[in-house]
Amino acid sequence: MATVMATTKQGERTLGRVYDFIVEYMTANLYAPGVREIGEGVGLTSTSTVYYYLGILADRGLIEMKKYLCRAIKLVGYHLEKDKD
Repeated sequence: MATVMATTKQGERTLGRVYDFIVEYMTANLYAPGVREIGEGVGLTSTSTVYYYLGILADRGLIEMKKYLCRAIKLVGYHLEKDKD
């Protein structure tokens, strides 16, 4: 599978912001953010654009996601669990 690149340096920065938002959100909440939440968190108004960046992250192997399911994002290489207080 070919590595998909965002087309510009700005696109790469946005891609990084999307990934960082997902990591921070999932670390804090222990579940994935919705597409609209990701958009709001990084300043993207179009859900299509968010899906575009999620597709790139999935192609790069950083996330796994099930299409058409809400909050169906999994971070590859992370194991998140609730603190045992």
